[in-house]
Amino acid sequence: MNLLEIQNLSKKYDGKKVLEDINIYLKKGSTLGLIGPTGCGKTTLLRIIDLIETPSSGKIIFNGLEIPKNKKDQLDIRRKMGMVYQKPIVLKGTVYDNICYGLKIRGENKEEYQDKIKDLLESLGLEGYETRDASTLSGGETQRMALARALITDPELLLLDEPTANLDPQSTEKIEKFLEHLREAGKTTVIIATHNLIQGQHLSDEIAILNKKIFQIGKPEEVFRKPKNRFVAEFVGVKNVKKGISSKVEDNLTVINTGNIKVYATSTLEGDVYLSIRPEEITLSRSEVRTSALNEFNGEIKEIRDSGGILDLKIDVGEVFSVYMTQKSFADMDLTIGSKVWLQFKASAVNIFEV
Repeated sequence: MNLLEIQNLSKKYDGKKVLEDINIYLKKGSTLGLIGPTGCGKTTLLRIIDLIETPSSGKIIFNGLEIPKNKKDQLDIRRKMGMVYQKPIVLKGTVYDNICYGLKIRGENKEEYQDKIKDLLESLGLEGYETRDASTLSGGETQRMALARALITDPELLLLDEPTANLDPQSTEKIEKFLEHLREAGKTTVIIATHNLIQGQHLSDEIAILNKKIFQIGKPEEVFRKPKNRFVAEFVGVKNVKKGISSKVEDNLTVINTGNIKVYATSTLEGDVYLSIRPEEITLSRSEVRTSALNEFNGEIKEIRDSGGILDLKIDVGEVFSVYMTQKSFADMDLTIGSKVWLQFKASAVNIFEV
């Protein structure tokens, strides 16, 4: 069952659209990575979901019920959510006082939550911090305290806005490990907004690529391996993006003419398209080989970049392709700049998306 549904949501400020036609369906217990560049609308969308701001159009459904417009009627739903900002507010008093704040305003007996507070502090690496003055905490400690404060009330939906931005690597690792355990437990539904592609990929069940509108949503491996448009391809760092004209050869097979070479792909898209091939999907040989790959080109190594043990070769076959190779394979083949090589990849390795 979906805990959260966002349907056709848009937001304008002074007539300027900052979010457009947002549609999200989030299952209970799952984690969604909301990924996009700075200024893409991530924080605004989280604030709308948290009922701090009102959308210009569209609706939000929580636990099967549409969220009412009246702020007073929204209170019960807001209490089922928790939000942690990039720069969380630190309240006066101790770490314990800060964590118990949500219990206090709900009129809960905090004595009944002692075991949970202890467990949260241990899980977040803050054991023994209860009596510490909250204003003396480091940035990473403050962020972990804010997480404990948000989770002490058992929210059904946890919203995280860039939870590790500007933190040191050690603090980032502690928070990421905690969020991994939270995800594995599957009891809390989470939306994590981040511009960190690696973080969004390994902490999420699904990711949504946002830049005022959602350009693609799906499992991380789908989005990273098969972007549906050029913005996603460029944002996630897909290599070997080429433009061409696609024509049908037979069922589920097309040939794309880039103007310089012809590339076969298992696709049904015709007309103006972009194609992409992951560098690790391409193989190299010194001579032409008999292979099941429909795509084979002869070319020359123009550039070699060392990326920490893996070499990124730029090979000109009429179009320039990036190809990844280990240093050992490179040495074994006795390659250098100017070497003539054959480049092969399967039609199924070619991703096609519309212009």
